Amino acid sequence: MRYIILLLIFSQSLLSFSQGQVEMNDIAYENYYQSQKIKDSLVSELKQLNSKDTTFISALDTSEEFWNLFVDEQFKLKFPRFESWETRREIYGSQFDMLYYNFLKHYCDLRISTLYDLFED
Repeated sequence: MRYIILLLIFSQSLLSFSQGQVEMNDIAYENYYQSQKIKDSLVSELKQLNSKDTTFISALDTSEEFWNLFVDEQFKLKFPRFESWETRREIYGSQFDMLYYNFLKHYCDLRISTLYDLFED
C-alpha cells in the first residue's frame, strides 16, 4: 500500500506543470510595464501641477534624462558582457529577458519613490 501511495505521489509530481521561462519573461515584462505606466503618469501629473513653473518643468525633464542615463550605466555594470540584443542569449541564456525587465522595474520603482517626494512639497 505504501508503494502505491508513493507511486501516485511521484507520478503526480511528474505530471504537474511548472511555469516556463516564456511565462516568467512575460510576467516580468508586465510588472515593468505597470511600473512604467505609474512613473509616466506621475511625471505627467507633476508637469500639469507645475505647468506655470517653466524652471521646474525644465529641471524635471533634465532629471528624467539623467535618470535614464543613470539606469543605462547601471545596466552596463549589472550585465558587463552584454554585447548586443542579437547575442544576448548566447551570453546570458533564456532568462536574460526576465532579468532585464526585473532590473528595469527595480529602477523604475526607485524613480517612482523619488517622484512621490516631489508631491510632498
